[in-house]
This record gives sequence, C-alpha cells and structure tokens, in this order.
Amino acid sequence: MTLAKSNIMLLCTAALWGGSFIFQKNAMDSMDPFIFNALRFFLAALCLLPIRFFRRGNISIMKSADKRHMLIGSIVAGSILFAAAAFQQIGIKHTTVSNTGFITGLYIVFVPMIGICIGHRFNHKIWLAILIACSGLYLLSGMDGFYMKRGDFFILISAFFWAAHLIVIDFISHRHNPIAFAIRQFFVCGILSLIVAVALDERLIITGGIEWFYIIFSGAFAIAIGYTLQIYGQKVTPPSQTALIFSTEAVFAAGAGYLFLNEMLGPQALIGCVLMLGGSLMAQFYPPLNHRSTEQKSLP
Repeated sequence: MTLAKSNIMLLCTAALWGGSFIFQKNAMDSMDPFIFNALRFFLAALCLLPIRFFRRGNISIMKSADKRHMLIGSIVAGSILFAAAAFQQIGIKHTTVSNTGFITGLYIVFVPMIGICIGHRFNHKIWLAILIACSGLYLLSGMDGFYMKRGDFFILISAFFWAAHLIVIDFISHRHNPIAFAIRQFFVCGILSLIVAVALDERLIITGGIEWFYIIFSGAFAIAIGYTLQIYGQKVTPPSQTALIFSTEAVFAAGAGYLFLNEMLGPQALIGCVLMLGGSLMAQFYPPLNHRSTEQKSLP
C-alpha cells in the first residue's frame, strides 16, 4: 500500500467518525452511554467476524506476529479505546456535535507530545503545521478565551486517549492482521463498557427501533469500517500525519451538525475549517524523522 492510498483510507475514516457524531448525540436522548458503547462495539466485532472467517486461509500475517503480542496489544488498545469512547460519549451529551468534533481533533497536539516522550524525532516545521491546524480548531469552536464547559472538558480528556490509541496502533498494526486485531480490541472495549454499565445500573435492554438504528449505524459503519480502515492506514502513515488527517473529522462533524441538527457555522468557523485543512496538508511533508515509513514508503 502506498502512502497516498493510506492517507485516503484515513480521510474516509475521519468522514465516517465525524458524520457519526450526530447519531452518538441523538442516542443519548434515550440511552445510557456505557451500554450504548458496549452494544456498538460488540456489533462492530460481530460484523468483522465473517470476513475474518472466510479470509482466514489467504490473509497473510507477518512472521513477527505472535499470540502473546496479539493478546497484550489488543487488551492495551481495547482498554484505551474504552476510555476514549467513554469520555467522548459522556461529553457529547452535554455539548454540540460541532464542539465534539473540533475538541476531539485536539489530539493532533497530544500525538507529537506523546511521540517525543517515546523517542520520535520531528522536523521543527511540524509544529508550524500543528499551530495552523490548532488555530483552525480554535476558530471553528467559537470559544471565548479558554473557558471550557463540562461536556467540552470530557471531550478534551477523550482526545488524550484518542492520541494514545493512535500511538498504540502505530506500534502494533504492522505486526498483525488488521481485521483480527480490530475484532479483539472491539471485544475488549465492549466487555469493559458492559461491566461499567452493569455497575452503574444502566438500562441494559434496548427495545426501541430508533435506538437500534443508532447502534447499528455507529457499530457497523463508524466502528467496524472506520477503525479497520484506521488500522490498515496506519500500517504506512505515521502517527503525526494520521492525527492531522483525523483533525478533518471536526469539519465533517460540523457539516453533519449543520445538515441534520441545524448547527450553524459562521465566517469565523469557515476560516477555521480552511486552516485545519491547510495544516493537515502541510503536515504530510513532515513525518517523524525516525519512523519506519521514512525508510519504507509502501507495504505489500
């Protein structure tokens, strides 16, 4: 897979995630956050099981992969995914779809910071790209100073965990079959979400048709397809570039919020969208200097 194809996959992922925020928010009108997360992640895993079964004979797994690494990796990735999804789902109940999109996009700041802590080296111009993208996020938000409401704060916490998830996937994705790994991390996230749902005495039985529509759309499309594309894409694209591509999720979320929830974007927000896209495009030229994709530009 070439770097360009990988980036297109990640852009499609951002579109799926950004568009799904409206369903996540509407679901909170009649459902509790942890049972919603449990059901949609279980559904996502079940959607991928037939693909894994029928392609078991012709999906190649790299020789370096082993069961122990797969088990540990899926538990770590699934646990981080659980934390990210939990904080996001709690936060989206108390904020707008547009705010959820742009604050989630702040993980473009967290990824290089985490990357530096684990030994990644960057061209200094990556920070200019991040500054441009963050300026766009700020304008898109319409924030007054740095005051943040409760819902927005929970979304900000989730952004840190999304960044950590990107880093973990970067370490693991090239060692295992993407579909097999995705199924395992979804089950881990679903199990943890179900445990918390039971502990908090949430309503576990879902009978409403519209509720199942939200679960099916989010589970089958945003998660099953989106996260699988993420794992495939991160086989080539390094974390900093991935995070900046995913920052366009805020643009897609803002568009979905306008179309379906009548959340208006003013001139300032539109300028923010342009800056975000510009920063994302600029970042494509400055991957980590010591990332494997700087030495190998494509994978089979």
